[in-house]
Parts: sequence; structure tokens; C-alpha cells
Amino acid sequence: MSDLERTNTNENRNSTSELHLTVKDVPFHLCKETIAKRSATVSSLLERNKIDDLSSILRDIEADPGTFKLVVKFCHGYKVKFTSDNIVSVLCIAYYLGMNEEHSTDNLLGKASSFLETRVLPCWNETVNALRSGDKALEKLADFKLVDIFFDSLIQKASYDPRLLGELNKENSEYRPNPRRRLFDNEWKSEDLITLPLRFYEPLMIRAMKSRSVPVEYFVTSVCSYAKKWVFDAEESVSGKKREVVEAIERLLPHKRGLISCEFLFKTLKHSILLEASSECRNGLGIRVSKQLDMAEPTDLKILTQGYGERGESYSLEDIQLIRAVVTSFYSNYTDEEEDSEEDVSCFVKVAKLLEEFLLLAASESSLKLEAFVALGEITVAISLGVLSYSDGIYRAIDVFLERHWYLTESEKMEACKVLDCKKLSREGCEEAAKNQRLPLRVVIEVLFVSQLQIRDTVAKEIKGAQEKVDEEEEIGVWSDEDEMEKMSEKLLGMEIEDHECVVHRWKKTRKISVWRQVKRKFGCLTTTSSSSSADACTCDVKNKKKKKIHRYYK
Repeated sequence: MSDLERTNTNENRNSTSELHLTVKDVPFHLCKETIAKRSATVSSLLERNKIDDLSSILRDIEADPGTFKLVVKFCHGYKVKFTSDNIVSVLCIAYYLGMNEEHSTDNLLGKASSFLETRVLPCWNETVNALRSGDKALEKLADFKLVDIFFDSLIQKASYDPRLLGELNKENSEYRPNPRRRLFDNEWKSEDLITLPLRFYEPLMIRAMKSRSVPVEYFVTSVCSYAKKWVFDAEESVSGKKREVVEAIERLLPHKRGLISCEFLFKTLKHSILLEASSECRNGLGIRVSKQLDMAEPTDLKILTQGYGERGESYSLEDIQLIRAVVTSFYSNYTDEEEDSEEDVSCFVKVAKLLEEFLLLAASESSLKLEAFVALGEITVAISLGVLSYSDGIYRAIDVFLERHWYLTESEKMEACKVLDCKKLSREGCEEAAKNQRLPLRVVIEVLFVSQLQIRDTVAKEIKGAQEKVDEEEEIGVWSDEDEMEKMSEKLLGMEIEDHECVVHRWKKTRKISVWRQVKRKFGCLTTTSSSSSADACTCDVKNKKKKKIHRYYK
């Protein structure tokens, strides 16, 4: 027999005021006066002779038998051990039983509040554990605002160390811990917030988001982890609870592009449809998916095709319709009024290639039906129209589909090939398709015809290009000849001008200084004042002598 039971037995023998209570099928035999000394509520009930109402009070606050036993031990003077697991329940019972300092000094409510303030709230793990353990009791303490105290404490700690919300991927993590805490990083494991019930987790995360003190990357990491635990990995039997979680996740997720992985968004959208979540939830997730569709992988699109039919089959008409809705939503983000920028065109090309790769991935599965393949092919063709120059990707998907579905008839093969535009095949694609024995004969003939047209166009372009090159060279030659002639003309004209100047110069110079005049001046026949008449009348001895000599010679 325990000390408490032994004390209760002795007091019951010495007192006629016994109190019999049952807390969740666990019987308690108490002394009214002993409980009344610590509890103002019990004392008031005794005064009004309504002690039987105590059972209903305990039933309303859903008191736990173990916690109530601790309260009874305290009333009998025993030392009580508080923990983060029982502190909220103890506070709840002490609050409703009026075990405060006004009724009795050094009472239970004061002791429990002091333990919460000094031992629980300063520690992250203890705070999370107390909040999780006191789920039901905290509802009864709404006036006490204890939930707000827990939330503020957790947000303050998370702003100091965001990793408490969950570790980011190493390549994406930019957080650097405080040097004082690095020594304890490998030894200390934080209590995860995702263990909290939804009624606490959602308002806590909303308050953290509004505070803007926690990096949004860590906020998203925590929300994604919560969805994985309570939706993706949860049991199928709790579909109602999973639906509530999915709708809450959609409300918490930010709309900023690139913060959330495409795989997570596609999975969440899939479960929202599977769990028949609200239209607001499905539309919100669909918008987030479409905003970053150009960042997705073919395996992400494949998530949408798993088990949406009535019989849970893959690639059902509902799945194809969902993909079409996502693609349509993607293009609705771009208006026709504005000119497409280089970034927009790049996004269009990425989505077109994504659909081609997804079509190839789907074609490799034997479970894909002909109707579903054609529907996916039509979506792919519509997206690639005006974006991709060649249809080689669609051809490869058709080739794989025919290889995996070898049993198709000729007409069914033609049905599968109707999404192929042979005119958009590249030269390499035509060469390969012309030799492909899996293609229908009619398609091969069309490919050969297109190939001949391509050869003709290529030859025509080469001839035209060569002729244009020759004409250009001839034109350049004519212009070069004319340029040379013009240069020579200019050069000759210059030479003529120079020669003319030289002749004039020499003529002028000859008139000024005659050689004969120089000779005569040398012989003294001319004076500085002589004229032409004086020159003719020259009577120098030399001239006379010559004449005389001549006369003598003839004599």
C-alpha cells in the first residue's frame, strides 16, 4: 500500500467527511477537508453543500487520472515532481480547482507556473513537448492565454536558430550557426514541430510567417515535412484527417515561384484531388504548379497520372484532363497584349520539351492506352506549335509506343501516328523514320516524300546561294575595274597637269635667260642697257674679221 493510500485510509477512519470520485474509470477516496484546504473550488462546494458537482468539474476538464493523483498527493503534503509531460495538465486542474495563492500560500498553481517559466519555456524541446502533451488541457486554459505564451517562446527561439524548424539541403542552406552552439550541433537533437497536432501547428506557423523573423526557406521546409508525415506517409484509414491537413498545407504554402520543389507541389495536388479537398485548395495548388511548370521534370508530371480514375488506373481520361488544365493555367500567366520577352520564350521552349520528354516516358509504359497516348500527343503538338522547329521528339515517342505495343493493328498504328507532322521532321529524323519498320507503310511513304522535298529545297537553296555568290563576285569585279580605270584617269590627268606646268615653266625660263645672249654677254657684245636694235648693229671685230676672211677666201 502506498503512502497516499495509507494516509487516505487513516483519515477516512477518523473523519466522516469522505469524498468518492471516479476519474476516467479510476476510483479515488478523498478527505473533503484535506482537499478543501488547498482548493478554493472544493471549499466553496462544501459550503454550499454541492460537493457532488466536483465530479462533473473534473469530467469537463478531462482530467487525467495520473495527473489528478499528483494533485491529491500535493494536497496531502507530499512532494510532487513536475515534467514537461504533465505540467499543462497540472496547471489546468490547479486552475479549475482554485489552488492559488489567495486561498493558500505556497499553493500548487504558483509552483506549477514557476516550473513552467523557469524550466520549460527556456528550452525548445521542453516547450514543444509540453505543448504537444497538453493538447486537450490547453483548450480549457484559453482565458489563461497559455497557448500564446508557448507560441511566442517557440518563434523567438526559431528566429535565433532557424534550423530548429528543420534542416535545409546542404546546397541551399545559407544559415551559419552561432559559434557558441557549434560544439553542441552533433550532440543535440531538437524536438520537431511536425509532431504537434494541426490545431496548434497551423496557427503557430501563421504567426511565425507574420512575424517575418524566420527565413521563409526554413518555414517551407517545416510545412513540407508536416505534409509528408501526416499526408504522404500516413495511413489510408485517416482520410478525413488527411484532407484537413492538405487544406491547411495549401493555406500555409507561399506563392513565390521556386521556393517549393515541383515534386512536392505535384504530390500535394495529387492528394488534394484524391482526398476530395475543397475547390479552393485544389485551385490554389494548381496555380502554384502552373507558375513553375517550366522548372518541372517529366517524373513530376507522371505523379499526376497515378490512380485518379474510378478504378485507380493510371493515365485515365481524368489524368489527361488534369495535365491539360495545368498546361492551360501555365499559359494563362502570359497575356497576349505584351510582347514575349526572351525569358518568356525560354519558358515556352522548356515546357514544350518537357511535354515531349513526358510523352516519351509515358509511351514506354505498357499500361498506357492508345486513346491516352493520342490525347497526350495532341497536347504536346499544341504546345510545341510555333515554339519548336522540329517534331523529332514526338516521332521518338511514337516509335517507343509502337515498340512497347507491338500487337497494335495497322489502323491503330495509323491512329497513333496521326499526331506526327512529317513535314517538321529534321533530315536525320526523316532518314531514321524512312528505315523504321514499325511505322505504317503510308507514314513511311509520306516521310520519303517529305525527304525528297527537303533534298529538292536544299539543292535549290544551294544553287541559289551559289548564283548569288557569283553575281556578287561579278558585281564586285565590275566595280573594281571601274575603280581602277577611274584611278588611272585621275593619275594621267595629274601627270598632264604636271607636264604642262613644266613646259610653261621652261618656256618662261628660256625667254628670260637666252643661251645666245649669255654667250654674247660673255664676249662683251652686250651691255646692260643694250636692246635688240643694238644687237643687230653689233660691229665687233670678230664679226668683221669673219666676213673679211670669207671674202679673202673667195678671192
